Amino acid sequence: MARCLLVSYAGYPYTPSSLTPDNGLASLAGALIEENHEVKIIDYGTVSTMRRLFPVHLCQQLQPLAKQLLGSSQPPTAEALGQLQQFSAQLEAHQQKQLQKIGGELVHQVRQWRPDFVGFKVWNGDGFTGTVALAEQLRAEFPALHIYAGGPQTSWFREVVYERTQVFEAIAYGEGEQVILDLADHATGKRNRSDIPGIIYLEAGVVRRVPRAEGLNLDTLPTPVYDEHIYPSMAGDEKIKIIVLDDSRGCPYACGFCTHPIESGHRLRTASPALLVDRMEQMVDEYGVRLFRFSGSSTPGRLMREVAEEILQRDLDVLYTCFGHFASADPTHFDIMARSGLYAIFFGLESGCQQILDRAVRKGIDMDKVKKTVIAAKQAGIFTVTSMIVPLPFDTEQTIQQSLEFILDIRPDSVPVQFPGLLPGTPWMQEPEKFGFEVDPEQFLRVGLDYKIKLLFPPAYWDPLPYKLNGMTFTEFTGLTTQFAARLEGRGILTGLPDDNALIAHCAGMSPRQFRDQARLWCLTGDVEAIGQMVSQVNRRILSNATSAPK
Repeated sequence: MARCLLVSYAGYPYTPSSLTPDNGLASLAGALIEENHEVKIIDYGTVSTMRRLFPVHLCQQLQPLAKQLLGSSQPPTAEALGQLQQFSAQLEAHQQKQLQKIGGELVHQVRQWRPDFVGFKVWNGDGFTGTVALAEQLRAEFPALHIYAGGPQTSWFREVVYERTQVFEAIAYGEGEQVILDLADHATGKRNRSDIPGIIYLEAGVVRRVPRAEGLNLDTLPTPVYDEHIYPSMAGDEKIKIIVLDDSRGCPYACGFCTHPIESGHRLRTASPALLVDRMEQMVDEYGVRLFRFSGSSTPGRLMREVAEEILQRDLDVLYTCFGHFASADPTHFDIMARSGLYAIFFGLESGCQQILDRAVRKGIDMDKVKKTVIAAKQAGIFTVTSMIVPLPFDTEQTIQQSLEFILDIRPDSVPVQFPGLLPGTPWMQEPEKFGFEVDPEQFLRVGLDYKIKLLFPPAYWDPLPYKLNGMTFTEFTGLTTQFAARLEGRGILTGLPDDNALIAHCAGMSPRQFRDQARLWCLTGDVEAIGQMVSQVNRRILSNATSAPK
């Protein structure tokens, strides 16, 4: 039996979504416990962490300026940018001091609990640099401690991580429930690293990569564990108690920008509807939680219809959100899905121009199907989200205008607008010239590994990423992103609110727009008192079974 400490530090929790429980850690814990290992989860995505990382005096000083900037459609003035730079520098210095203290507390926990290994979930930006700092602090105190890493950043950047730090004895990529068991055996001397599928490690300064195993059967995965004595952050109102469920993994599509096939393969694997509803019932019975989000990035419409039928057959009182894919969605299913408790659905649209969709995104969807699907979902009373990427490869002023007009025609409830990001292993990154990108892959990987989002600034004022699209610099094309979102807002279309936030807003008793605006302000200025009150109110409704009020 091994003692296993699982740690997640993603930096400052800058959206309400950052405060929801980590289903990945809970699933790893379930896998370990099923094999009689002892587990503890330390998850810093909490209200308390927000309080630590954003000093009260800075919150009070920043609020008037933040309200002014968020309420304006104009770019910041030079004076405002100067003030933001000062606030940003103060905030970074404060957070570095707090990170050192967090590291000292983690050292104390390891000394007290004496785990056989520590497994870090590695995020991007401050999550990457912060995690590396914590791991190196542990290594300095405990030279013989087994320290492993997994998570989104290791799945994307893989061996590049070793160019920045050699603190991790092994790096897992892809799905982790089996890998974590093998690493537990390694930590207790029962298995060699070279025999563990799905890891990368250093041997005499040489990077070794062991091919990963076949994708896991989702019906055989152990039950995720959220017990407070194992996952202490679940106690009280540190987390927004919405549970994420693994309905599918893998993706058969080859969207130019997407990492999902890299993380879990091209073969779509789904859990059975009965098992998924079993999980929901178990979460209701054990934890009193009735709010869920399904995690699959290309969830088949058929699966969600069958889940809805199972929920109704059992008369289970729940609310949930899910992802959808226009290629597999069936508009005739939305009424039954809504009756079962589907509150919101997230579709990746990316462009309103068929030509751009086909050339740049390659989703295999057509605009007529998109329109029928969005209209049917809205008519069923489902909060409908369609994401956009602006600009896309090959976009022109005319095609962007076409996208705008298409959104104004179908009028989704929310349209998150993103700039075109490059990530390792995606088609855009594998063949950048083919899609109009100009990038030095090696330089990009070095910069992208720990690229920090500047919380206080619009994207056009972040440090420029080292690539161009359609001849435009980072600053230029992110300016188009901001402009497109502003044009939608000017025509009454809500932007920047994902499906889970719509459900949180419902439980907070706030309109989607009100919640979006307030949450932006709270997170931007570190208004932890307001955030804490919101989390407490949402959790009271979740646990009191008062979430089923009319939408």
